[in-house]
Amino acid sequence: MGLILNLLPTDSQADSGCGVVMSREPNSASHGGLPPSAEAGRADYGLPRTARMEPALYRDTFARERSYPGRLVVLWLRSAPDAARRLGVVVSRRTLPAAVSRNRARRLMREAFRLNRSHLRPDVDILLLARGRIERVRRQEVEADFRAVCRKAGIWREEPC
Repeated sequence: MGLILNLLPTDSQADSGCGVVMSREPNSASHGGLPPSAEAGRADYGLPRTARMEPALYRDTFARERSYPGRLVVLWLRSAPDAARRLGVVVSRRTLPAAVSRNRARRLMREAFRLNRSHLRPDVDILLLARGRIERVRRQEVEADFRAVCRKAGIWREEPC
């Protein structure tokens, strides 16, 4: 039986807003229950699989040759009847040799997309290609560059849907 540690405030600490006490409780996920994040009441802020582009569509997106360069990312656009505001992410080893940097770039681009997805036209799929400068910037800069490139591509809407 696996154990997980949950940080739970005691009654007196919940009122004052300070400190937490660690409690041990069985991991019910190993017994077919809810995952630990759902049990702890935390929301899942990840990008759902349905919002991710299938790798088979990458070739089609590149073939359409509709790219919009930004300072940190290059946006490749795919407009099609089956497009559904999905994201594909590409980070080359040549651009960012270290795996840690490539993974961070992927996370930054996915997060920029996730936070701004509701502002995009619903009939497009987006493929983001990382540029080398993305390695040295914060999330807010990637998000601002993503918005600028989307405006340049004409897929940005000021009012979210």
